[in-house]
Amino acid sequence: MTLHTTSTLESSARRLFPDKSLDRILAELLLERAQKNLIKYQTMARQFREKYDKEFAIFRQEVLKSVPGFELEQDYFDWELAETGIKDMEEEIQRLRKLV
Repeated sequence: MTLHTTSTLESSARRLFPDKSLDRILAELLLERAQKNLIKYQTMARQFREKYDKEFAIFRQEVLKSVPGFELEQDYFDWELAETGIKDMEEEIQRLRKLV
């Protein structure tokens, strides 16, 4: 990052978040992003639960015991991504809340 870019970012941060330190501003922005990601992953997981009318653990067992077609296999990977993302974002939110 150039000095000009850093200066512009710092100026904007101070204007948008008066009376907060740069560390606090960054922590709050990261927390907000993690919360948005959590909602995205939760939405994905809910859609798969509704589509297959079962929890991921049961779906996973069924898929691993079968020879899934392309769509089923893709849904498995996407749903697994959503479940992993939920756990990761929940942990990240807990860490960031300690800073905010």
